[in-house]
Amino acid sequence: MHRRAILSAAAACSVLSASAQRVARAQSLPRFYEAARYASDRGGAGLLIARHGIVLAEDYPGGDPAQRWPLGAATRALAPVLAASLARDRLLSLDEPASATLPEWALHPMKAAISLRTLLNGTSGLAFAPGQQQDLAAALTLEPVDVMGQHFADNAAIYVLFAEIARRKLLARGREPDPARYLMDRTLAPVGCAPMGWTRWPDGAPRLDDGAIVSVRGLAGVGELIRREGVFRARQLADADTLREALRGSFAEPRAGIGLWLSAPMLAPRRAPPIESDLWRATDREVAMAAGAGGQRLYVLPTEGVVIARLARDGAPPWSDAQFLALVAADL
Repeated sequence: MHRRAILSAAAACSVLSASAQRVARAQSLPRFYEAARYASDRGGAGLLIARHGIVLAEDYPGGDPAQRWPLGAATRALAPVLAASLARDRLLSLDEPASATLPEWALHPMKAAISLRTLLNGTSGLAFAPGQQQDLAAALTLEPVDVMGQHFADNAAIYVLFAEIARRKLLARGREPDPARYLMDRTLAPVGCAPMGWTRWPDGAPRLDDGAIVSVRGLAGVGELIRREGVFRARQLADADTLREALRGSFAEPRAGIGLWLSAPMLAPRRAPPIESDLWRATDREVAMAAGAGGQRLYVLPTEGVVIARLARDGAPPWSDAQFLALVAADL
């Protein structure tokens, strides 16, 4: 790890005010050294730790702070931000039936009852099977494999369907119909998460499941928007209720919100974790996490006002959420 890399926010992300940056510069350089070293030693490309919008430390072993990196499945943290943006523009309600936008489902005895809430929190009963073709046509014709609300599935079908629902809603209102461009122009650019890139499905739809390519500072801006329930510079940029819902689990899986994994003392696992992570060993604090392969991470600690963005290079060694969060907690 470069000695110069741990910064006290000399170039803080755009969520910070100038006064906050001055406070940040006063932080002592050794703070979070062990957490930054752990991240760097495991293929880290960049790390940012902020509390109440003040950057406490940044580390860029990958070099350029503006470098963008693929988020992998951590892209799913953008789904609630897209939903909250649409809700703020009065284009969406989590309680509306998905069939209101997908008339193909209107006469189906089970799919007609699927709400956007149950679709996005993974309890709709819809999921691509292993080895199945994953595209919009296949997603629209999926048959529920579970009773709605009874079982949880973290599956790409959710994000394929939501991208199409967003596209149709935007098109019907004469807005930019590409969900990724709408989200970037309307919400992500103001919070500093631009420029960014997306990989796309063959039909051109953005991959909301694992397609975003973003900088560490940009990802931190997303986390700060989630932490502040959609408020940016004293303006309600995205719907607060929708973002609060992203931090709530369901009956089927209390440890999964919308696009985020949840940990808290009362959520200590009684059964296998829903993903391969030891996050649930860190049960002494409330954490919302977006996770991608190789240790791509966004952590939001709502009660502590903390946001942590960490990105890694390809081929990074195994990552321990519990160990990293313990190292961060030692310096909070």
